[in-house]
Amino acid sequence: MPMIGQRSRLSTPSMIGIALVIVGAVLLLLAYNAQTGIDKIGSTNDPLLQDRVNGLENERNAYLAIAIGALFMGLFAIALLGEPSMPRTVSSSEMVSVAHMANDTLRGLALKGNATYLPAMHGLTRERVFIPVSGNATSPPVALTDELALSPGKDGSLPGIIVEPFGLRLLDDVEKELSTGLKGAGLEAAEGTMQILKHGLGLMRDFHFKERDGRTVLRVEYSGLLDACRTVRKEWPDTCRQLQCVGCACLLSAAARATDKRIEVESVDNSKDMVEFKLRLQEW
Repeated sequence: MPMIGQRSRLSTPSMIGIALVIVGAVLLLLAYNAQTGIDKIGSTNDPLLQDRVNGLENERNAYLAIAIGALFMGLFAIALLGEPSMPRTVSSSEMVSVAHMANDTLRGLALKGNATYLPAMHGLTRERVFIPVSGNATSPPVALTDELALSPGKDGSLPGIIVEPFGLRLLDDVEKELSTGLKGAGLEAAEGTMQILKHGLGLMRDFHFKERDGRTVLRVEYSGLLDACRTVRKEWPDTCRQLQCVGCACLLSAAARATDKRIEVESVDNSKDMVEFKLRLQEW
């Protein structure tokens, strides 16, 4: 049997990453349990039960927000900060696990809509991804804060959830490493800067932003994590349109930062190894 890595022990960043992923998984389970409690209570006029529902909603939102951050940081530490000798099967399995848990969480919250990446505007100082309840086009609220995590609630009265994209911290690290800023630089500048994902990190084989029929198309092809990408696309294809994995999320966050526009994922063709996003760039 061929050796996967030269060392039998994982590096410190890798061990920290695995711990963060475990924490994220536990928090996602707690968020799901809170949602189950909300569903069991349903609509009620009982003040005590209404207080219980409000408490469960607050717990679910807090668990969900912290879990997504922990999962991303864990995946980043495992996939990118570990030593070159780290077994590739570890980072691949974690990418698959994160996608699986994200899919289960969105399904548990009954979210049907596609992702919209929001630029740091209207109260936001960091990019966020908005996932609406409905599959129909839904505009995100204009007034937001970094601390706000919208929830659909037990009655679906709010439009969806807003969370940090998986690739946002990676985008920040790219800007820091290259001593450059993408804010308002335009889509071409973003594509040029993010070439480090191919040539420096080996995360992708290729990617391009193209204009076609009045729409922006993003094509992404993985290299180092291609097998993990194939697994995600086969088992949980909705992940590609709702809560993208770290590489695609990084590119979509970069597009929002560079254009100061909201980046709506209209549709995704993930039937082949080159994933194709059809995007709509809208003023916000």
